[in-house]
Amino acid sequence: MIITINDATRHLQTANIRMTTQRQLILEHLYLKLSHPTAEELFESIYAEYPKYVSMTTIYKNLRTLKELGLLKDFHILHGDVTRYDTNTAPHHHLYCVHCGTITDFAAAVPDLEKISDGFRPQSAYLEVSGTCHACEQLHGQHFKVAI
Repeated sequence: MIITINDATRHLQTANIRMTTQRQLILEHLYLKLSHPTAEELFESIYAEYPKYVSMTTIYKNLRTLKELGLLKDFHILHGDVTRYDTNTAPHHHLYCVHCGTITDFAAAVPDLEKISDGFRPQSAYLEVSGTCHACEQLHGQHFKVAI
């Protein structure tokens, strides 16, 4: 499900969570200004416009609350240690440009995992495709070939 800032605001109000200035700024930056940010990127984005309005603790607490309410998901690129956040909670996957770091959502069907492995009970499936985005391909003149 693709959640808008209005959906998130209504959901927080329904859950009796107060809409503070800090929380409003976090929602605005998550839903309107950033794409797949880390907690640090979210903090830096808000700090650039409103110094001293939020702390990293406030960022982490709000991200945890939003995740617990199902208003965002977290994921890791290239099995890394850095957690990124996604406001698109519908089942989807990511294209990751290894040159510029752009992350793009895409939908694709995954095979019936229960038929692949006897006795294995899958809980979730996620596909990440790393490569070169069109802009980097044009800029660097490199041709990306998929070897599958």
